[in-house]
Amino acid sequence: MSEWPQLVVDRNMSDYLGLSRRDAGAGLAAGGSALLGAVLINLWNFFQTFRARGFDSASIAEYRRGSEIIFLGMIVTPVVALIVATVVWRVVMSDEPDPLYGAVAGVVTAVGSLFIFAALIGFMFSLSQVPAGGLAGALSEFVFLTALIAVFGGMITLPVIAPIGAIVGYGYEWYLARR
Repeated sequence: MSEWPQLVVDRNMSDYLGLSRRDAGAGLAAGGSALLGAVLINLWNFFQTFRARGFDSASIAEYRRGSEIIFLGMIVTPVVALIVATVVWRVVMSDEPDPLYGAVAGVVTAVGSLFIFAALIGFMFSLSQVPAGGLAGALSEFVFLTALIAVFGGMITLPVIAPIGAIVGYGYEWYLARR
């Protein structure tokens, strides 16, 4: 009797959202790979700061300047990647596992996560313009910051996150094809 309500909830949520275990699993794999990418980029940023200045207390304090976006990326990006990958696998992928399409879907997930993260950062920073009374100023700041972060953040992070997304997407679909 205790299993009956849980079975109904699982079936109904699956029917309601239209998600399969494969879609949710792809989202979890992409969330983990996004966390790995964010950690690697944060470590690279950390050691690049010290390479020029050395390990002293002033350079450690200097590391915090400008790294809030990168640190926020470690928190927000896995959640964004989980959602984007679940949607990509639900909409784009066929029912049969195909590792090559999985690699493409992994890269699409990485790029899509980058743009959504840039839009979230642009939105958060543009909120400071709303109390000043300028909705047009807030909108222009949103567009400017989103484009700035997407272009320059993409130049820095895409060489790291695109291969990770491709490898994880390929590996996930390869695992499903071999099961």
